[in-house]
Formats: sequence, structure tokens, C-alpha cells
Amino acid sequence: MFCRVLSTVLLLFGLLMFSSLDLATSQVRTTIFIRPDGSVSPASAPLQHSGDTYTLIANLYDPILVQRSNITIDGAGYSLIGPLNENQKQTEQILGIGPNATITIPYIIGLDFDDTVSGVTVQNLNINWFSIGVYIRTTNNTLTGNAVKDNIVGVLLSGSANNISMNYISDNRQGLFFGFEQVNGSSFNIPADIDVSRNSFLFNEMQLSGCVCEVYNFTEARHTWDHDGRGNYWSDYNGTDSNGDGIGDTAYIIDPLNYDRYPLIESPARQPTPNQPFPTEWIIAVVIIILVLAVAVLIVRFRRKR
Repeated sequence: MFCRVLSTVLLLFGLLMFSSLDLATSQVRTTIFIRPDGSVSPASAPLQHSGDTYTLIANLYDPILVQRSNITIDGAGYSLIGPLNENQKQTEQILGIGPNATITIPYIIGLDFDDTVSGVTVQNLNINWFSIGVYIRTTNNTLTGNAVKDNIVGVLLSGSANNISMNYISDNRQGLFFGFEQVNGSSFNIPADIDVSRNSFLFNEMQLSGCVCEVYNFTEARHTWDHDGRGNYWSDYNGTDSNGDGIGDTAYIIDPLNYDRYPLIESPARQPTPNQPFPTEWIIAVVIIILVLAVAVLIVRFRRKR
């Protein structure tokens, strides 16, 4: 009797896990807003709000639009997961193919900044499977300690004076993309005063991309690819480290306008993970199993007494 109850419980557990995964990946996407007044909409979103800090308490399957300045978004190791699959990522383009391009998949940005906000810090967040993982179009923002993976464009950067550090940028079609900065309603300037350092660029089809010009403008300001003598890790760097200081002997050449003078030999960034040992879905499933087993034991005892 008990064995039959146990097998039934295990079957229900399996169905529960498959159904929860299916619901998570097939649900209708709605945008989560961090409003100018600080509120989160919808209020049921797993985004805990304390002062100017917004912390994920579970994985999210909806994009986030930030409309409030000077806040911190802490992923706490959880993931922001988009609707793309591997086939869509490989066959579709979002940027860099001209004005006549046709986009046949949903054009969706994982984490988007409204053009009125600035001073936003994003940390400890995994961002996967979007057309564009993160779009930063404003100034004085910081992206640190995140993992941006499996997107068509990992990070699209169009605003000046931003800091991109200690991020794990991996397996995107285009890892980092420099767009045009919007000034007074026009988009003409390449973003300036960008600090991109101590990141790990791994196996992106293009580590850096941008709005392609026929001729390079060698008078434009150079971007900063290192901080305190430490640059970034590039998976396709083939230089040497003769003195063993962890920094390559030769620069990593990105393009004629961008080069990392101090490329790192070892990857400094890691993918963030939640503090709790199990995902929320598994914790709920374990609690349900314990309750079902307890009921099963009570039923067996009751029948034996009879």
C-alpha cells in the first residue's frame, strides 16, 4: 500500500516539475515597471522593494523597464529569462544590418532604461535569451557582477559616462554593442567616457560591435578598457604572459579605435547564483511532497488500526 502511494507521489512530483517549467517558459510576457514614484507594477512581481534597492526573490520571465533614477537593482543571483531559443538567436539579427532589415521574432529587451533616468546600478543578475539583454541609453549608470548570456545583443550601450565592470558576457551574437547617443532628440554621437574593465568576454560571435561607419573617425574619444592597470578577459586572446602577473604581454586589438592594453589571462567574473541552495520552484515542490507523504502515512496507519 505504502509503495503504491509513494509511486503515485513521485509521479505527481514529476508532473508538477515539468508543468512548472512549461508554464514558466510559455506564459504571456508582460513588462514589469519600476515607476518614477518608486512603485513596482504589477505589484505581484517577485521584486522586493526596500528604499532605493529592488531585489529579485525569484526568477523573472518578464522584461523590466526602469523609470526611476538613482536606484539599485540587485538580482541576488536570480535570472531574467527571455523568450528566445537557440535557433532564433542564431538566425535573426537585431542590429547592424541596415534600415531594410525584417525582424520576425518578438523584439524584446530584458532590462531597459527609460531615456529620463540615470544613476542606476544593476548587480548580481543573470540576463538570458533576449533580443537585447540590457539597453543603457542614459548616463552615469553601473553594470557590475552580472552574467549576460545567450542573447542576440548582450549589452547595448548608447549613453556616455557609464561603468561596465566585473560582468560575465558570454555566448551572445554580439557581446557589447556601442550605439549612438541621443542628444536633444538626435542620435549622432558615439558614447564617450565609458569605463569597460575587468569583464569576462567569452565566446561571443563578436566581442564588440557597433554602428558601422565606412571610414573610422580617428578624432573621436577613445574608450577606457582598463582600470588601475587591469583590462578585461577575452576568450579569443592568444597572447602570452611571460612574467606571470596575470596580464597579457601584448594588447588585445578590438578594432582600430579600441584596444585593451592590459588583457587579463584568467577570467575575473563569474555567473551569480542565488543565496538559497534550491530554486523557489523546487522548495515548493519539496514542501508539497512532504505534505503528501505525511497524509499517506496517516492513511496507512488509519487503515491498519481498522
